[in-house]
Amino acid sequence: MKNLLKLMLIFFFLSGCAHPRVVDEVNMSQAIGYDLNKDNMIEGIFIIPIFQQEKMGKYQILTGKSTATSDIQAVVSKKADKPVVLGQTRIILFSEEIVHKIGIRELTDFLYREPQLGNRVYLTVVEGKAKDVLETKPPNKNVNIGIFLSDLIHQQIVNWNGPDTNLHLFLGNSLENGGDAYLPLFKKEKKNIVVSGVALFHENKLVSKVSSRDMFIFKTLVQSHKRGIYKYKLKNKMQSKVVVESIRSSSNYEVSGSKTEPSIHIKLVIKGQIKESLVNETLTNRKMIRKMERELENDLTQQAKRLIKEFQEKDIDPLSLKKKYHAKNKNTNYNDWKKVYPTMDISIDTEVHILQTGISE
Repeated sequence: MKNLLKLMLIFFFLSGCAHPRVVDEVNMSQAIGYDLNKDNMIEGIFIIPIFQQEKMGKYQILTGKSTATSDIQAVVSKKADKPVVLGQTRIILFSEEIVHKIGIRELTDFLYREPQLGNRVYLTVVEGKAKDVLETKPPNKNVNIGIFLSDLIHQQIVNWNGPDTNLHLFLGNSLENGGDAYLPLFKKEKKNIVVSGVALFHENKLVSKVSSRDMFIFKTLVQSHKRGIYKYKLKNKMQSKVVVESIRSSSNYEVSGSKTEPSIHIKLVIKGQIKESLVNETLTNRKMIRKMERELENDLTQQAKRLIKEFQEKDIDPLSLKKKYHAKNKNTNYNDWKKVYPTMDISIDTEVHILQTGISE
């Protein structure tokens, strides 16, 4: 009984210290975009929902300009009928241009210290203008564009080939010594918004991209995942198209060799099912299934090797190989890693198991 009383008193005092915000008294941002205009001023675009029962999915767009991202919220609030608050923000978009010219650390520095923002906010890079994306009408009229875009990223992570991403994960990777983080890429194609790939960062700069066709193998390299789609052509006379849905994928990294001549062996294991196939032969034939598995193993291995070679040539480490190297070689520093990484021997072995052939035969 005493413990219950203590909890009630704590709750009472906490409630008394809080500053509740009534929905009708503030503009609650659900998405923010940042572009660079012709005068090299930063333009912020805020998506503000309209909370009226008869206006489900309705929203307004507020904009403001400043020389710093952290100042734009105040600029917009001065022009609006109610102050703009960030507590409901789900997604933040940066144009590729602003990332290149200013740098991602400068752009996200205030996010790290902003108490209104949650750690699970999605960050994205836009190929083009963030404003163009945020001014696009979502296909679902019952949600605003901010909710639609955050849901788009979420379903890519859960059901498709998008690697896990949010503000907390991005800052954790980018703030490390030589940290190399990544963010999803948006692109407007006609009237639709699509996830076009992954933006790769080295320290402060966007230096490379993973295309949408490489996202499956990239996600497999950086994390274990349960869902994902991979398309390829079978090496037969018809060049038959095959779509494989991953049921479970994992990667294992083994570091060996010396401090100055290390090597890393990567073992990829992919268990999946045939989601779609234009193969004429019956998919109940074990010999045919094994042929698909071998070709998938070779295809994914070559794709992974190509990506990793590009990473080494551009001196970027989105796979966090530095951590694995340091775990094996405790008495090393970042300079040691910089010397060995570009020429490090990195081998890949891929194992594919087709567990089901689906219903399309």
